Amino acid sequence: MGNAVSPCFHQSSRASFVKLIFWEGTTRILTGSSKHIAGEIMFENPDMMICHADSFFIGHPVPSLAIDDELMPGQTYFVLPLDRFAFNVLSASSLAAFSASPKRTPINFGESPFQYIKGADGRVLIKVVPEFIARLVNKGGDQDQTGSSGPTNSFLCSTPELKKHYEQLVGSKEQTWSPKLDTISEYKI
Repeated sequence: MGNAVSPCFHQSSRASFVKLIFWEGTTRILTGSSKHIAGEIMFENPDMMICHADSFFIGHPVPSLAIDDELMPGQTYFVLPLDRFAFNVLSASSLAAFSASPKRTPINFGESPFQYIKGADGRVLIKVVPEFIARLVNKGGDQDQTGSSGPTNSFLCSTPELKKHYEQLVGSKEQTWSPKLDTISEYKI
């Protein structure tokens, strides 16, 4: 009489888990058929926030999940400390706060950490690649860099003018800044 389609499609085991990458590099896999919500992780780690790995865009708010948001199977999430984010909007300078390393070493960008995507409104969005953020939060990112700012400078500063501005803003570590204060003379009238 009629054709029927049986529900023979089963979700692969690859998509039946949720991957959590904690600040400082710990990884945890949540498995099981029950739904996982962000509040479970927030309850275990009250000073942390959960962010979807594919939702980091420069110039947009940090993509933290609400307590009742469901963690989607097959997706990766970052569990990051709240105190690392003094402001809501993600910027290139705020990416440095992701580093778990206590010492400030230059970030080795390697391949481009950004993807340029056209948004629904036609504007270009700058997406931060999840692999780049994972490298930053894993034990201080790339620590094999020996402190030379060559690769970082060439990536960030592609023109001589940008290199000049970078040196003026960042400067060398040997040069310390101090304000120039002159004595103010007071005269009695």
